[in-house]
Amino acid sequence: MSVSGSISLRLPRETLEKLDRLSDRERKDRSALIRELLDQGIKEKDIEHAVESYRTGQTTGWRSAQLAGTSLWNFYRTLDQRGVPIQYSEHDLEEDLKALTGE
Repeated sequence: MSVSGSISLRLPRETLEKLDRLSDRERKDRSALIRELLDQGIKEKDIEHAVESYRTGQTTGWRSAQLAGTSLWNFYRTLDQRGVPIQYSEHDLEEDLKALTGE
């Protein structure tokens, strides 16, 4: 069961006007549009975190893909699009195999 909550926030008039125009253009309720935009923003932040963790060597490709909520191949595609070199060491292979086998 999904439990929902509510938040209250103040937005500049310009932002509200942009939301209303976008809402009209996409024929969506403003609240539904805000939820969609927030979900997209959270997803993008998760990807940014995963890319940075990978770039700094804190996580393997496999673990980073999990953090990003995507497949390994899609994560590697994201790295390529962002100009982050793919590095894969013997240690990474060992970690990925552990993750696959649940060790």
